[in-house]
Amino acid sequence: MTADRLQAAWRYTSAELWRPLFAHFATAHPDLPVEVVRAVLVRPRGMAPIFVAAGQYPVLDGLRADAATYLDSVADARTALRRIKPEFFITGRAIAVLMADIALALEEYGSPDLETAYRLRLEQFIKRHALPYRIDAVPLRLVPLLHGEIDDLYRSLLARTSVSPLLREALTGFENAWARQSLEWSQINAKEAIRTASLLAENMLVSASGGQENEFSRALTRMRNSNQFPSNDFANIFDRAYTFANTYPNIRHPGSDAVVRRNLRKQDALLAALVFVGLSACAHDFCEPGFG
Repeated sequence: MTADRLQAAWRYTSAELWRPLFAHFATAHPDLPVEVVRAVLVRPRGMAPIFVAAGQYPVLDGLRADAATYLDSVADARTALRRIKPEFFITGRAIAVLMADIALALEEYGSPDLETAYRLRLEQFIKRHALPYRIDAVPLRLVPLLHGEIDDLYRSLLARTSVSPLLREALTGFENAWARQSLEWSQINAKEAIRTASLLAENMLVSASGGQENEFSRALTRMRNSNQFPSNDFANIFDRAYTFANTYPNIRHPGSDAVVRRNLRKQDALLAALVFVGLSACAHDFCEPGFG
């Protein structure tokens, strides 16, 4: 859940985007690698930050400190670009910002062919990796299909868990289970991902109730009775998801074969996780007067 797909796909940009682009324009624009790296490493005040804070990755710190050196030659610029890892970026959205900044830098060449080639390569890259972005042409920019709400939701969840070891443990349990089912799909791994998501939501609901409730259904009922949801039907979304996790065989409990209509699919795990993680991120805010 924490890994942005554009961020993960960055590792393929060298082979699929930069090398073909540089090779195609090696004669017309031999300094192209330098200008791309300039957009990456030289971020004047006022430009959106794209990298994590200093001190986290020595390689990144060295690249930023020696930016002028890497701009001295095409070979050095290529080296710098190869050394930039996906984890150096704040999020995938930072890479989307960078791609738009590079498009702006390429406009300085006054070459429609270069601009078109970059856009087409970028479109192919987005399509090949099925990334949840669309490309707007003028000005060129990558627009996230969910407009940041999902990222913001997860960031708020991380902020909540950072102050509670218990909640942090529950989130880590879910993240690990989600990673396992993503890498090796199976009924067992899918059920574990749903189970840990429901436990995360349960822990967060109990936390939001200020310790007055110690179980998902009771905490949810307390929120329902105090009109924390826009309607009972809205609250039922979470109630039904919890019932599913309790009654479908071997998620939280042995369950009942009588409720089974088919085996789980990947989409089922995703939908269940979204419900539970979404509730986890918003539980405390639901309980705050005037939220929204």
